[in-house]
Amino acid sequence: MRRKSRQDRDTNDTHRDEHWQQAWNTPEKMDAAKKQALLNNIHQRIDSAGRKKKLFFIGIGAAAAILLAVFMWIPGSRPDTHMNNWTELASNTVPRKVLMTDGSVLWLAPHSVIRIYPDFLQQRSTVLTKGTVFFSVAKDAQHPFSIAVNRQQVTVVGTSFALHKLDSVDLQLTVKEGKVALDNTSGRQLLTAGQQTATAGARTGAVQTIDPATADWWLQQGIRWHNISLGELLDRVETYYQAKLSYDTINRKMKVTLTWDLAIPLKDNLKVLNSLTGYNIH
Repeated sequence: MRRKSRQDRDTNDTHRDEHWQQAWNTPEKMDAAKKQALLNNIHQRIDSAGRKKKLFFIGIGAAAAILLAVFMWIPGSRPDTHMNNWTELASNTVPRKVLMTDGSVLWLAPHSVIRIYPDFLQQRSTVLTKGTVFFSVAKDAQHPFSIAVNRQQVTVVGTSFALHKLDSVDLQLTVKEGKVALDNTSGRQLLTAGQQTATAGARTGAVQTIDPATADWWLQQGIRWHNISLGELLDRVETYYQAKLSYDTINRKMKVTLTWDLAIPLKDNLKVLNSLTGYNIH
C-alpha cells in the first residue's frame, strides 16, 4: 500500500481544519459521521504524538473538550456565539416593553433580564436569566421562537405567553394564546391557551387550567380582583415584584376584592390589602 505523501497529509489536515471550523460555527449542520470522524482524528493524533509532546496533548485535550461542548449543547443554548455577544435587556423597578426586529413584543416585569441572539432575524433565540417576561410572538414558521431557561427550552411559532424563572432550576409557564412546547428532562409537553405548569427538579409538573388573563394581568395600569384568594393574590404579587413578602399566620383561602394599582408603589397597595384583611403584610 502506498504511504501517504507529506502533501497528502497536509491536504487532509487542511480539510480537517475546515471541518473543525464548521463544527465551531454551525454544529447543528454537521452530520453524525463528520462529528465522529473529528473525534476519531483527536484520538489518532494523541496515539501518534508520543509522550514527549506534552503540550501537544494539552492542546488536543482542550480541543476535544471544546468539540464535545459544541456537539452536546443543551436545548436553547448556542455555543457558536458566546453569550457575552448576545444583547442583554433588563428592567428596573417598572415594566419594560421591547419591540423586536421580527415584530414580536416582549414585556419585562420589574427586575427581569433576558438575552437576545445577535442575528435574531435568522435565529429567534433568547435566554431568560431572571424574572418574568410576557411574550407576544410574531408568526414565522421558518424561524421558531425559542427561550432557554434553566437548561429547559420553550419553543413557539406565534403565540402569547408568560415565562417566569422560579429559581436556578425551575420555571413557570402560562399560556394566553396559541400553543407552546416545553422541553426538558421529562420530554416535551404541549400547552394551549388557558393552561399553566411549573417544573420541579427541571421536570414538568401537572398542567392546570387557568384564566388566560393570568398570563399578563400586570400589563394593565390597574386591575380589579373579584373574590380572589389571598394566597393566589400574594403569589402573583411576589412573582411580579420579584419580592418575598413577610407576614404572620394568614388564611390563604380568604377571598378579597380590591383594585391593585400598578402605578403606585407596592407598599401603598399593601396598605389597602391590610386594611381589608386586618393582616400585617409587608
